[in-house]
Amino acid sequence: MFTGLVETLGKVVQIEPIDSGIQFTIQTEWENPDLKLGDSIAINGACMTVTKFSDLGNIFQFYASFKSLELTNLSRLGEGTLVNLERAMALGQRFGGHMVQGHVDGMAKVVSRKQIENEVEEFWVEVPEELRRFFVKKGSVTLDGISLTVVDVKDGNIQLILIPETMQKTNANTWKKDQRLNVEVDVLAKYIENYLAARS
Repeated sequence: MFTGLVETLGKVVQIEPIDSGIQFTIQTEWENPDLKLGDSIAINGACMTVTKFSDLGNIFQFYASFKSLELTNLSRLGEGTLVNLERAMALGQRFGGHMVQGHVDGMAKVVSRKQIENEVEEFWVEVPEELRRFFVKKGSVTLDGISLTVVDVKDGNIQLILIPETMQKTNANTWKKDQRLNVEVDVLAKYIENYLAARS
């Protein structure tokens, strides 16, 4: 389980195709390094498993299967690409953001981006048609592993307002028109839909 509060940025330093997928090597700098083999870690919001690490986890590897590559934007990563990183929640820590599973539901597309004031950025993002029923004004969404609030919903697009803190600490500063983002809808919305479907 994750919170959608990105801890740090990582840089893809090696991409190696292997049987049934790709092995990625990431270089980063954790504030409190404690990575272990087998740990779950969200890479742009997709839950992956640490398969190898060195330098206290500041260099680590993970494997993405062809299925994961098909469902997420991990297949679009190149050497030098910045990715959002979050380790799994620790028992007893403060719970910011919202409940994030790291199970990517699909890919959204950046429609527009503009600065509106004092480095505050407005984004409109198109979400997949099959997921649009899960979005409401002031609801939660995870994009590339970032917990965000939906400001408005219009014609299959969601409006987001990102503050300088978010722009500085995540890869949102690199987002551009037509870029694909991993999207995970609020799991509570899924439970509600499932409950109502069962009742009807």
